[in-house]
Amino acid sequence: MRFSFALCLALFLLISCTAAPTKHQVSTIIDHVTILDGHGGPAIEDARVTIQGSRIAKIEPSTTAHFPTAGTIDGKGKFLLPGFIDMHAHLLFPRCTTGNEPISFDRALSEKAHSRQLDFGITTVRSPATPTVEGLKLRDDLNSGRVRGPRAFASAELINDPSLSDVQLRQIVRDALPYRPDYFKVYSRLRPEQVATVIDEAHRHKIPVIGHLQSTTWAQGVNLGIDHLAHSVDWSSDNLPVSARAAYAEARKTRSGFRARIDWLEAFDPDGADQSQLIAALARKRVSVDVTLIAYDGKFSPPEEDRYRRDPFLATVPELQSDWQQCTDSTSDWTADDFRRWQAAWPKLLRWVKRMSDGGVLLVSGTDMTNEWIIPGEGLHQEFELLAEAGLTPNQILQMTGANAAEALHRDDIGIVEVGRRADLVLLSADPRQKISNTRSIIWVMQNGKIVVRGAPRL
Repeated sequence: MRFSFALCLALFLLISCTAAPTKHQVSTIIDHVTILDGHGGPAIEDARVTIQGSRIAKIEPSTTAHFPTAGTIDGKGKFLLPGFIDMHAHLLFPRCTTGNEPISFDRALSEKAHSRQLDFGITTVRSPATPTVEGLKLRDDLNSGRVRGPRAFASAELINDPSLSDVQLRQIVRDALPYRPDYFKVYSRLRPEQVATVIDEAHRHKIPVIGHLQSTTWAQGVNLGIDHLAHSVDWSSDNLPVSARAAYAEARKTRSGFRARIDWLEAFDPDGADQSQLIAALARKRVSVDVTLIAYDGKFSPPEEDRYRRDPFLATVPELQSDWQQCTDSTSDWTADDFRRWQAAWPKLLRWVKRMSDGGVLLVSGTDMTNEWIIPGEGLHQEFELLAEAGLTPNQILQMTGANAAEALHRDDIGIVEVGRRADLVLLSADPRQKISNTRSIIWVMQNGKIVVRGAPRL
């Protein structure tokens, strides 16, 4: 029996159009899933997400006809989110030292911590300060897949010496360039003119600057062109009402730095006119702020009451637990009255974070990991809970670790469940909009289109 060429062509086209996609065409289909896309807006209900290679290839209603494949996942009753982003996670862990020993960084422990972050759904981190050579090498190893963990962006070594000249500051920036830092970081002791120098030199090389500021206020940093700010406040006396500055200066003479922060927070007025102007400037210039509430709560909670020393996941990092118990008790000189005063003032810090959020500041999620009692991975979920205590809604918190973080990183390939972006995804069994702690209800974690974690984090 002979077939015409036209009939053969028609049969070929029919077979081609109805055949199931090959594994090279489609890696995974997630069907009937609810998408919380990272923008903090309404969910996309009963959706189908097609992952092709390492990217999101298609998002469509599940009612659309398709050909089921072996790679189809039933997402009914489940919630698909972009992988979480920790915007303040130092890459290298310093170990406990005594006496005058130099700081020692533990590469093996750091690798263990970053692997653990991935288990908690964290697929991207930003390290706002790291030893330039060793830290940026670890960043490269994470990004190449030689080390298991999140994708990483990292700053060079922080700059904090107030004796440095303009020429010396510029040379520090230039000396780090061969290691390709993603950021530079100016620290608390630098004066405004020094911060300005670092910003100018870094920006000449198109590298943004993160500020952990104090001698330079946040308002000054914003005026100087700072790109990002770390932590919730600057602890600067210039940021207090004029009537409170003298008393705070006296308190600093007799109290340790951390104890004096109680006095600062008691005097701080989050509703003052200066703070309103600062919020407006931060929002207008899109300067991101990682508020790291856990960095304060972990340090300053009474040891007999706090959630961190009793957290069961602490047992997964016994090395850190030992170090934190032996060497880094920031409140060893605090009295019962100190803890009481801090707890009484704490809601004021939470109110300030809520004010920034309401004022349109680009808030992002971060933990300040490597600080005491911040458990790798678990710490970001505890940060989410603290943000909820500050009055932020689950949608706002998810936006902080999603679209806001992507904007702050200037990345258009992560942070949002959207066609063309990387398939860095987390599938949850419970709705985090109902309770933010449901971010821990992990079914799997996907990185670059591959499922790399199955199940919630284990002890």
